[in-house]
Amino acid sequence: MLKENNGQISVEYLFIFAIALILLTVFTLPLANLTIEKTTDISDTINVKSQLYKIADGINQVYGEGQGAKQSVNLELDQSINVNIYKKHLSAGVKFNDHSSKLIKVNHDGDVISGILNLNKGKNTIVIEWPAESENIFISKK
Repeated sequence: MLKENNGQISVEYLFIFAIALILLTVFTLPLANLTIEKTTDISDTINVKSQLYKIADGINQVYGEGQGAKQSVNLELDQSINVNIYKKHLSAGVKFNDHSSKLIKVNHDGDVISGILNLNKGKNTIVIEWPAESENIFISKK
């Protein structure tokens, strides 16, 4: 008689295991998706801030060298951004997966510069130039 009941017990254990696996999957997948989105958002923010620092370093280099200086900067972006250039800082908004955004600011030394720079996703090359007879630093996209 005991051998006949062993089959019933095995089916019950398989049934309990299947329900536990389904419950685990239902709760784990949304959390994993949320974690991946947050990690991607952090990566995008770090990427944009890093690229803004590259631009700021180029501006500082040209400003330090004075009139007649020129610098090319290569950028690699994960998303398209608009960089606002002010006299003492750069700013750009980063869009997140939940449709919110964050403004990132990076300081620079140049006080003879202002404007807006539109950068596309992927590779971008910009030229930072302070012409010899000009009072302003210019940034253009190549």
